[in-house]
Amino acid sequence: MSRRDSLRSGARGWARRHAYSLLSSIGALVRSPVATAMTVGVLAIALSLPLGLYVALDNLERMNTDLERLESISVFLELDVDAEAARRMASSLASAPDVLTVDPIGPEDGMRELAGATGLDDLELGEVPLPWVLEVTPAREGDVGRLANRLRTLDGIDQVIVDLAWLRRLDSLLSVFARLVELLGVLFGLAVLFVIANTIRAEIQARHEEIEVMALVGATPAWIRRPFLYAGLWMGLLGGACAWLLVRGGLWLLAGPVRELGEAYGTPATLQAPPGALIGLLVAGAGLLGILGAAIAVSRQLHRINP
Repeated sequence: MSRRDSLRSGARGWARRHAYSLLSSIGALVRSPVATAMTVGVLAIALSLPLGLYVALDNLERMNTDLERLESISVFLELDVDAEAARRMASSLASAPDVLTVDPIGPEDGMRELAGATGLDDLELGEVPLPWVLEVTPAREGDVGRLANRLRTLDGIDQVIVDLAWLRRLDSLLSVFARLVELLGVLFGLAVLFVIANTIRAEIQARHEEIEVMALVGATPAWIRRPFLYAGLWMGLLGGACAWLLVRGGLWLLAGPVRELGEAYGTPATLQAPPGALIGLLVAGAGLLGILGAAIAVSRQLHRINP
């Protein structure tokens, strides 16, 4: 027999062995549908928690980015600045390279906004002297503080207000939330590993006598081990896929309330699903954890059965 024929025969034998183990593992899972469904359900819940937190974090970061794009500086002019002078100042500021837009707000418009914010009408507020206000939007991120300092030095400006502290606090909270997602991902990954290892251990104990007979008739440890490794792989893959379905269902249930919340604040709000690459990584990672958990359980149990 030539070397090529020998390699071809060896490849066919390898494929037959793995095909048998693959079908055997599927048959073992199908023969115990309740136990399999319970195990997959536990895995799906364990994997859906960090995935759901990641989706929430991703949407919060996207919302935070949108808010940062809307950063603006409120420039209150002096009371003696009239409409013509305010518009000239707005036009002059709008031509600056570090300014994107300038929106002048007159005293009448400011009065209406104040009345709407307080729930009172103009008559109840009385004659409140309000200055012209320029809403200045910076052209680039990171220019807000420098632009505000420059505006304070101009003539005719009474006060410059930049309220970005809450955005900075939100950034800090998102950083803590991101670290929490990483920690929970590791912990629930270990939980998946332990659940699959315990399930495979129980399956080996239930087939204790069968494994002893197989060992007596000459079955190699690899032959005995292989179906259990495939079973761990299938449970991991099914758990990862079901976890994605749970998260997808949660996004569908929350889509309506989130949209209504955005409409209440006058801004569109939608929940974005994670990319397909992340879902593939989740399912593949769960499958690898299944193989690892099964390998740990099989090695320990086979050593006890046939040391």
